[in-house]
This record gives sequence, C-alpha cells and structure tokens, in this order.
Amino acid sequence: MESLRDATVVITGASSGIGLATARAFARRRANVVLGARRHALLQQAARDCEALGGRSLAVTTDVTDPAQVRELARAAASAFGGIDVWINNAGTSMWGPFEAIPLESQARLIEINLLGAINGSHAALPHFFDQGGRGVIINVVSIFGRVPMPWAASYSASKFGLAGFTEALRSELAAHSRIKVCGVYPAYVDTPTYLNSANYTGRALRPVPPVVAPERVAERIAGLALRPRRAVHLGALHASVVPCALAPDSTGRLVGRLGRHFLLRSGPQAAASDGGLFETVPAGAEVRGGWGIPERARAKRVAAVAAIVGLAEASAAFLSRTRRAGSVARAPRG
Repeated sequence: MESLRDATVVITGASSGIGLATARAFARRRANVVLGARRHALLQQAARDCEALGGRSLAVTTDVTDPAQVRELARAAASAFGGIDVWINNAGTSMWGPFEAIPLESQARLIEINLLGAINGSHAALPHFFDQGGRGVIINVVSIFGRVPMPWAASYSASKFGLAGFTEALRSELAAHSRIKVCGVYPAYVDTPTYLNSANYTGRALRPVPPVVAPERVAERIAGLALRPRRAVHLGALHASVVPCALAPDSTGRLVGRLGRHFLLRSGPQAAASDGGLFETVPAGAEVRGGWGIPERARAKRVAAVAAIVGLAEASAAFLSRTRRAGSVARAPRG
C-alpha cells in the first residue's frame, strides 16, 4: 500500500488503550476502521470518535476467545468495505501475582485471550487475504515480556512468548507462498487503563515500571508497519534488559525476581485480589491513557535506572567469570 486512505483495518481490543489509540491513528489517515471488543457501548463511542477524525468505521462486538465471533468480525469488515487490508491482533490483558496463588482457571483464560485470541484472529483474516491474491498485513501486539521473562507474571510471560513464537513461525510460513506480511510489536509498560482490566493477585495496587511508553507512540508505529511492514518493532527503554538477560540469565532473573517481589508484593497501596476483565468486562470509559506513574514517575525512573545498571553489572561480571573459567579449562595441561 502507498497510502492508508480507504484501506480496511481491523483492530481487536479497540475500546480503550493501545487499541483505541491505534483506531484513531488509522482514522486520521482516512482508513476504514473496523473495531472489535467485548464492551459494546465503549466500542460504539470509539467508532464515533473515528468518524469524527475522518475515517469510516464499523463496530462489531467481539470476544476474541470465540472463533465464531472472530470470523463474524472478519466477515462484517469484508462485507462493509469490500475486503481487509490490515488485521491487528491487539486484544489482551495481563495478570500479576505469585504463580501458586493464582487459580488455574484464571491462568487458562489469560492464555485464551492473549494467545488463542491472536490465533483466532489470524485464522479468520487469512481467507480474506488469500481471496485478494495473497496480500495483507497481520500485526500482533506482543510485549517486552515476549522477549524477557517476567517473574510474578509467569503465565503472562508464557502467553506473550507463545505469541512471539506464533508470529515468527507464521511470518516464515506465509512468506514461502504469499505476499502476506506478519509483524510483531513489542512495547514495554504502556500508559493505558490496563490496571483496571488486569488480573491482580499481588495484594497491592498495580503500578508500572517506568519509563512508561505513551499509547499514541505505539499506535503510530503500528500505522507505520501497515505501510512498511517489518519483522518487529521494540518500544521502550526497558528493552535494554534484553542484554543482561542474554549474558547472564540466572543472575539477572534472580535480581528481577527480588526487585519484583518488593515492588509488586511488598510496597504500594493494598488491594483486594481481582480477576480484572478475564471473565467479565470491567466498567470503564473509552480512554486511551490510564495516568500510570504520573505522581512518582521521576523518582521511579531513577530507581529503574539504578536497577538496570546493577543488573547489567552483575550480568557482565557473571559473563566474564564464565569466560575466564572456560579459558582456564582450555589452557589446562592434559595428560
């Protein structure tokens, strides 16, 4: 595509947060925006917002864990606008707390939403792409935790690592016999109302680890991928943590586990356990931002920077120690 004007874009999880910001970004580019989410009233409001920005829109109430509803979303988009050009698997949520304290049904539901939801979406979009001569773009909103495992969010990490693997495998498969592109977007913590929708078993109010990424920034990168697809986009300074994790995964993991236990389980305001929006929708407004970390952002940035430096130092020391030991073994006399 040379322009997004009149392109048909389907976005799941479009009633708030990254999904709503993305819908608005495409509407400003005069695209046909098809919005899918569970919250009907918020979805209708989001569609009106897109119309006001200059794009044509269609709202289709959709639970991404139901394959029939996702197929209907695709059918409605193609019927209304003559086809589908871009499909964005954005619907998802997070879950925090000690693994053993989280009910198994909640963990299974999270996997359904985050991983199977994207599989359902891709499976529904592909027949329409093939009908158009094997052209189209699938964009999966993954997470930094599809690259770096997060203690105290084990099943969330599993869902996002699974989505990252699915994205990579599907990209290679489709490249072998079509012009369909598959892209992955990996944001760090994003300032969305996710604290309302996330399942929380920490005993404390959920807080982000800054620096927090603006949802509009994520949306702009997604719109850019629709025009110029590429393998992956990483957003947020926290992606620097990939380096110590690769150099010394054990020591880095222990450090992150200790910091996470203090930050998530032992500090901040107390809060009752909640399954968030896993099974039922959460009453809220059609908001892009959640105001995460605003009162304490400067202080938290300093704490995060110090933690990153300490983690990198520990990882580098462990890596150098392993290298020296390997060199000593190689130089040891034989016989």
